[in-house]
Amino acid sequence: MSSKVVSQQEWIEASKALLEKEKELMRAADALSAARRELPMVKVDKDYTFARAGNASPLSLGGLFDGMDQLIVYHFMFTPDDERGCTGCSHVAESLPDVRHLRSRRTQLVCVSRAAPEKLEAFKEKCGWTFPWYSTARDPSNEFNQDFYVTIDQREATPIDVPGSLFNFRNKEELAAMGRKPYSGEYFGFSVFTKNDNGEVFHTYSTYGRGVERVMSTFALLDITPLGRQDTPSGPGGFKTKNEYEQNA
Repeated sequence: MSSKVVSQQEWIEASKALLEKEKELMRAADALSAARRELPMVKVDKDYTFARAGNASPLSLGGLFDGMDQLIVYHFMFTPDDERGCTGCSHVAESLPDVRHLRSRRTQLVCVSRAAPEKLEAFKEKCGWTFPWYSTARDPSNEFNQDFYVTIDQREATPIDVPGSLFNFRNKEELAAMGRKPYSGEYFGFSVFTKNDNGEVFHTYSTYGRGVERVMSTFALLDITPLGRQDTPSGPGGFKTKNEYEQNA
């Protein structure tokens, strides 16, 4: 935060200079979005099943589209042994839009976790969220999390070409070449899918870690303030869910 105090005209001139940088960044972001839309696709041939509390029958990945042309999955960190969802993922969830806005553009948004559907539904109700939340817990053979690299195993004995062996698209040998340590554990991110008229599903995009920040309105608003994010080591995990704050909005 700057402590410099200037005249109104000096502030306007400084704001003009910053505006040009902001426009440059916006144009670069537009170009990046266009490049993202041109990524090649991968056909999803493996069968996955997803359960939701109150639904008698499990759904396939294609079923998660719920009649839409596109599907966005948020990989929410909530394991079978957890009593509550990851605090960072919970803040991401607080920022997700009403799904009806996306559905008006032929796009469905769901969250997927490994915890039991009843546990997910109870936490969702407690937090006041409305998005569809599905579980992979009822099928022990379900490798959805591993195949989309949010349940990761980069231990020394693990081959580099098995499901779950990549961290942010890199295997442990690539990470070592970059001077980074291998990672094993749960992770979070978005994966995007599209479906054609024949019902075939294709994976188009995934992003992990800080890539999810684009949906986080809290950080976006704090970024325009003098004090900035006032971040903690836990990042978005430093926020509470709405129901945990003592004061009313």
